[in-house]
Amino acid sequence: MENVKGLASAKFKDYLEKAIEDLKALGYNVNYTVLNSADYGVPQFRERLFVVGLRDGEFKYPKPTHGPGRKNPWVTVADAINDAPFDTPNTAKVVYCKNPILRKSPNAGMLVNGKGRPLNMDLPSLTIPASAGGNRTHIIDKDNVLLKYHGSLMKGGKANSGIVPGCRRLTLRECARIQGFPDSFDFVGPKSKQYSQVGNAVPPLLAEAVCRSVRKQVKEQLLQVA
Repeated sequence: MENVKGLASAKFKDYLEKAIEDLKALGYNVNYTVLNSADYGVPQFRERLFVVGLRDGEFKYPKPTHGPGRKNPWVTVADAINDAPFDTPNTAKVVYCKNPILRKSPNAGMLVNGKGRPLNMDLPSLTIPASAGGNRTHIIDKDNVLLKYHGSLMKGGKANSGIVPGCRRLTLRECARIQGFPDSFDFVGPKSKQYSQVGNAVPPLLAEAVCRSVRKQVKEQLLQVA
């Protein structure tokens, strides 16, 4: 099973543990952990809770394969979208926030209207939300306009107004690339629903890593029985 990482927080811990006890009562050995997609080759920081039960033994989650100190570096936003197929441009404008909220990082806080954030092209993306498509869609800022603006605000500069020059929102296909979908994968329905399909999905590479571990361990158990 897979869900948001908040299910493992103190607020919902009782619910999670009750669900696990119910599964154990059916004869499964159950454990859970939170995995970050970026650690498995997905160009996106996305933490998700996984719960796995086996009849025999305790499930061993796949070891991270990407990131600092590992065999492979993280896959970055630039890696993911530089050759993304053409798609209809996202029409949601990037507009300066009237009352900007500052944080130390220009990729946090709120410099523009909506909850979309400027992405660091040299890192995995921030989490792609299911509500993307409009002002919640993350931003490509290749000329670092918002980075420079953030620096100005941090030094006491005045807030700007109007449309941010040189910035745009991610297209659907770019979001799909960041989530790890192949370009051949078809999304259906209105564009807003297609963005939701991307944002609601488990990143395919992360799902594959967990499923490969499940298959390997179940096969080992079957061989032991045989």
